[in-house]
Amino acid sequence: MTWHIEVASDPAREDELTDHLVEHNREASPAVRRRFEPGNLRASPVQAFAIDETGELLGGCVGHIEVVWHWLTVDTMWVDPRYRGRGLGTGLLEAVEDQARTRGCRWAKLNTWEFQAPDFYGRLGYHVYGREVDYPPGHTNHLMRREL
Repeated sequence: MTWHIEVASDPAREDELTDHLVEHNREASPAVRRRFEPGNLRASPVQAFAIDETGELLGGCVGHIEVVWHWLTVDTMWVDPRYRGRGLGTGLLEAVEDQARTRGCRWAKLNTWEFQAPDFYGRLGYHVYGREVDYPPGHTNHLMRREL
């Protein structure tokens, strides 16, 4: 048998490659097999927003629930700098976590750079399980999670 390596972009080959990997994963793991059953590929959104009396957005927390494996992923979290340190961020995150808990989630995970809020999340029980150093260049991305 002979073979060669191609380095050209090929969307059809990429799709074929993905199909092979998914099939392998399904065969290797009942949990993965269940995750890829029809109807289990959707994510369930969870959201909380802080709005003042004029309708201005003061902050928000948006995530999604992986409905088969019962994970909450916090995708976006922001609080207006004028309102930081007043409990608003904690309230928003807790509101999203509470929604996830009522839907059966056991864990929450998120990513945050060192210039964002790793200390904030740490105070709320999140711990670092990995770091992507120099991602983006000059920064560290903290991968964090906690039990709900």
